[in-house]
Amino acid sequence: MNRTIIKNLISTNQAFSGHLDIPRTNGSKMKTGKLYIEDSGETQDTKGVLVCFPGIGDVRTSFRFLVDTFVPEGYRVIIADIRGMGDSWEGFNEFTPESVATDISEVIKQRKLTQNVILIGNSLSAGSCILSAAQHSNIVKGVIMLGPIIHDLPADKYFRPISHLLFNRIWGSTLWSGYYSGLYKRDTKPTGYENHLNDIKKSLRKSKVIGSVGKFIRAPKNGVENSIPNLTCPTIAIYGDQDPDFSDVPKEKEWLLNKTKGHRNVDAFILEKVGHYPHVEAFDETKSIIEQFLNRILE
Repeated sequence: MNRTIIKNLISTNQAFSGHLDIPRTNGSKMKTGKLYIEDSGETQDTKGVLVCFPGIGDVRTSFRFLVDTFVPEGYRVIIADIRGMGDSWEGFNEFTPESVATDISEVIKQRKLTQNVILIGNSLSAGSCILSAAQHSNIVKGVIMLGPIIHDLPADKYFRPISHLLFNRIWGSTLWSGYYSGLYKRDTKPTGYENHLNDIKKSLRKSKVIGSVGKFIRAPKNGVENSIPNLTCPTIAIYGDQDPDFSDVPKEKEWLLNKTKGHRNVDAFILEKVGHYPHVEAFDETKSIIEQFLNRILE
């Protein structure tokens, strides 16, 4: 029985798609969550492995442009639905940056990735990439953060208390869909936007999915922030200058660079007239930055 609700993006000869069993502890019993991934597969001349996780309330089709570009260029690309969303909606009960980091580590383990791995994360998942990279320093060659939420923001103290009311089964899905559209800032939506939004809406109709969005929003990010000084692999962050998640994007960039000032391999970029999803809304500019980064760290 096919339980998926989102059409696969990857169709190479070596492609794998399906659920990975993610161990979780529930009281005294061990159960599993079902993490859905697509993997373009290993080839004889694979340049590197891009492991991609979307942000809160988003699904793997946000990486459609990245798949279409980097798979033909010789990269192995693995895209996942973040736990609680898309086709990863079943079996999870923890929704934190740390739990997503566990999922990333399980992808590395279960897909038998041993070298030249680059972790790519949007929003909250960017912080999870930092946490997972620290656990696999001999395998992960770099981290790419897209609109990264990697520490608690001032607005959280106001937003978290009301998130229980906002993200419920009655109006939560409608509210999130409207909020999501406002995270794009250019006059013209990117190609495939309506289909992507429809994938999100289908995901939100699943039982309890909208609740996971609220739990992710309430989850503290201090664990991620505390781990940033320990970052060792080359890392870049790409921000949109109109990302509404930040009150001051240049100040956010400065915060990251100050936090990593002892690390010479961290850089950050701000794209103009872009919101929270630079890899979707401004893919050409984002692609150029990513390609330069990959060429440098994988040479």
